[in-house]
Amino acid sequence: MAESLNYQQMSKDIVRLVGGVENIQSVSHCMTRLRFVLKAESKADTASLKAMKGVLGVVSAGGQYMIILGKNLPPVFEAVQKQFNLSEGQNTSENLDADLVAEKKPLTVKSAALAVLGYVSSSVSPMITGLVAGGMLKVVLLLITLVRADFSSSATYLLLSGVADACFYFMPIFVAYGAAKKLGSTPIYAMICAASLLHGNYTSLVAAGEPVTLLGLPVRLMSYSSSLLPALLLTLFAYYMERLFNKIIPGIFKSLLVGLCTITVTMIAGFVVLAPAGGYLGNYLAVVFGFLGDTVGPIAIAVLAACLPWLVMCGMHMALVPFMTQALTNPGYDAVFRPAFILHNMAEGGACIGVALRAKTAELRSEALGIAFGCIVAGVTEPAIYGINLPRKSPMIGVMAGGAAGGVVAGLLGARVYVMGYSTILALPIFQQTILAAAAAVVVAIAVAAAVTFILNPEQNTKASS
Repeated sequence: MAESLNYQQMSKDIVRLVGGVENIQSVSHCMTRLRFVLKAESKADTASLKAMKGVLGVVSAGGQYMIILGKNLPPVFEAVQKQFNLSEGQNTSENLDADLVAEKKPLTVKSAALAVLGYVSSSVSPMITGLVAGGMLKVVLLLITLVRADFSSSATYLLLSGVADACFYFMPIFVAYGAAKKLGSTPIYAMICAASLLHGNYTSLVAAGEPVTLLGLPVRLMSYSSSLLPALLLTLFAYYMERLFNKIIPGIFKSLLVGLCTITVTMIAGFVVLAPAGGYLGNYLAVVFGFLGDTVGPIAIAVLAACLPWLVMCGMHMALVPFMTQALTNPGYDAVFRPAFILHNMAEGGACIGVALRAKTAELRSEALGIAFGCIVAGVTEPAIYGINLPRKSPMIGVMAGGAAGGVVAGLLGARVYVMGYSTILALPIFQQTILAAAAAVVVAIAVAAAVTFILNPEQNTKASS
């Protein structure tokens, strides 16, 4: 039981088993996982971590070493912060040459792809809660306007809608912060570069539409509010510029000249090459997302929802978050990623319901139903995966079948997400005018997962794994 756990001791054991504070580059968390970026993952004792009471599993993916704690996450993360002075996303070392001491791996196509995914997902992760908060506030404002039409013209609406849109409009700045934290560079330099794309001096030039140059070089005028990729490119360039200037500028002048040179050189390259390149790439991705949603939506959602249980176990589901965010920016809706995430969670809950219906003990039935509630209402699936469905094997078939069936329904009916939200049934309003389509897909996902699990899963007399 969670109540018997000593979270202070548990946090000490976890830090020790990942190689100690000196092996931790950064630490953060999502809803159920304690996420470490380690200097050398070979120093972590994975077997001992998996054997710890209260640990549901350990996953290494996308450059992150993740310890799955479920409902034990908040107190353990708090204990880690207090005992080791590690705040969320904070690098334990600001050494810009950290790659000289970190574990080096051979460069392959796979390692390069994983490095890119790790960089992008880690850059986006810190702002996800803000995007969700803003998205849900937009939903609340929308619901109020349905009751009072004149509310949309009030000062209250204008002020609160500004709060709701802030995280989206200033996305480049928040992305730059997360990217700099991932790289171990100075965040404020990257944030300044990203903010310059939103400054009135630049946006006024964009609005005017007249050709401009920077030091004689042509500047491609584009709007970068709510953009993702330009900030990622700027931060990466700023990281290498900061390293370069730290090496060539004498120590006595570093505090004066490193920052100056870093932001100046970065933004000369940024305005001329990097930001436009990121903007064009984002537009091409928007075409791909539009194609997936408009032509092969049912298949795309079904396949992704069916695969998500395994992606979650590998920790690779976070690699999809940047694409989800980009889709909400351009073309302005997500017809594939978030719908699949929600339907997967519903299917996990449905499979737990199927297990509960087969259970012959009140204890197992109660546990399975409680975890099902957590999947459907709270959007937390790890306890279902590791505690109920995976140990029994056949419920995983139910999860995949439920997710796929719900995905087909969502695609055929045209379910689309318009604002960021969590993958829970309570977030259905994020589908806005397609909410009925989403609700139908949710019902199908839960029902199919429960039915398939009930048929395939033999009667259980044992307690679910803890």
